[in-house]
Amino acid sequence: MNPTLSFALLGAITVFFWLVAQAWTLLVLWAEGCVTRPAVPGSIHEEKRKP
Repeated sequence: MNPTLSFALLGAITVFFWLVAQAWTLLVLWAEGCVTRPAVPGSIHEEKRKP
């Protein structure tokens, strides 16, 4: 029995983790963009701040 991994399996694992990392990066950038987006003028939150 040979305990080493084949190059095909290593390549598949590498591509899988690379795709997961890219998807995670896009998800984080999208979430950060949603959180840090400036408020729309005239929104409910701005009206509450005015005395």
